[in-house]
Amino acid sequence: MPALSLYDIHRRVQGLAKLPSSPAILFPLLNQLNGNSQEIDLDNTIQLVSYDSALSSQILSMANSPPFGLHRTTSLRAAAFTLGVSRLRDIVTSCCPMQSSPSGRDFDPICFWEHSLACALVTRNLARKLNCADEERAYLAGLVHDLGILVNVVLIPCEFSQVFRIAADSRRPLREVERKEIGITHEVTGDLLSRHWHLFDDLSEVMSGHHDVVHATKEPVLASLVNIADLLCRTSGLGYGYEERIAVNLQEEPAWEILAAHSPRIHSLDMARFTLETESYMKEVRSLVSVLFRL
Repeated sequence: MPALSLYDIHRRVQGLAKLPSSPAILFPLLNQLNGNSQEIDLDNTIQLVSYDSALSSQILSMANSPPFGLHRTTSLRAAAFTLGVSRLRDIVTSCCPMQSSPSGRDFDPICFWEHSLACALVTRNLARKLNCADEERAYLAGLVHDLGILVNVVLIPCEFSQVFRIAADSRRPLREVERKEIGITHEVTGDLLSRHWHLFDDLSEVMSGHHDVVHATKEPVLASLVNIADLLCRTSGLGYGYEERIAVNLQEEPAWEILAAHSPRIHSLDMARFTLETESYMKEVRSLVSVLFRL
């Protein structure tokens, strides 16, 4: 495959406001919910949700699912109070992008969002344990770090489908195959997306450098948290839908060294316990995504 021009990709990104599900709802919802739970305007949040019929039905479905459905909930307001602000935030931030997840010939949006949501949960948990970053910002960073993959699926579907097939067949990291086959990785396109949409400006470096944290200058801690979470998820069965042939020793990763320099707590982190907690997140993510996609 010929290498793609960065200029051409940049030009195509300018039209990404035309994604199947408009970011007009996603942006204000994320901004509304990315704050202190006590300060969130629930009425405004419910109104925003009500503009999207698919999202509304998914929230009602979750509120009436076995973990929450002690009483039948038929309104968004009741569903919001049943779920609570924290869970509502988790569902909205994961559901909104799901509506714009295109299916390619080899790309499975369910696997993609399982990985993204798992990374969000693990990143937040690691930030909490190390006390080195705002937990909710860490969650959002983990959730959006791979949005460049969606950009590739939408803008270069044929090229990316071939890249994904090669990566899956050879069990190589997706980023490695992207760079070799098309010359553009999802980190680059994710960074272009964040700059074009102006939503994740403070997370742009995370999206562009979560695999290469040694070059992170503005957000090295956040990028490193996401890097570790990403590796844990990909080696625990919540990757991109195929098993990668990678060997990881977290304590030898550059991201681990960066986190150690910012948080002495890392030296007393019980890795066995943290790994078990990560495995529990894997089960939670699969259960959540199963409900969201009505499988």
